[in-house]
Amino acid sequence: MANARFVASLAIAQALVCGGALGAAEANATGTGSTDRITVRLAASRYNSGESGVAVLVPAGSETMMTIQISGVPDYTSRPIHLTAEVFGGACGSRSQEAIYAPSGPSLAHSLIRPAAIGALRGPSRIAHRLPVPFEELRTTPFAISVRLRPADGNVEIFCGDRAT
Repeated sequence: MANARFVASLAIAQALVCGGALGAAEANATGTGSTDRITVRLAASRYNSGESGVAVLVPAGSETMMTIQISGVPDYTSRPIHLTAEVFGGACGSRSQEAIYAPSGPSLAHSLIRPAAIGALRGPSRIAHRLPVPFEELRTTPFAISVRLRPADGNVEIFCGDRAT
């Protein structure tokens, strides 16, 4: 059921996020396809089992725009949902201790079922962060993306995904 929700949310997100970049998630997950975006599949942690996610990174001038779409969060997550996505050197299983690129704080999740809904009451949602790094630098660097709940919800990692070069 979670996969069906995720596939449906990808179709919706294609029209809403990154000018359709999520529609190419499958091609880029294997390293093929366009070079103007990086797509990273996000695996759910034990705190969020059964859910799925994807991160798409695209050039944004001298920075990189990272948009993350997830199928859901743990039931105990307070509403409105705030998530933090950080980029670490290495891979999920063996990454740097400190994030190499991190936003200044959690982002408010937006519902993909009702795009105007802020706080993502339930179902698929997305967040977006600008990373202070040129896109070209990320294209040549292995990294891991970690998605966490805000500290008030336990600050636990609910997704992680690797980008190998």
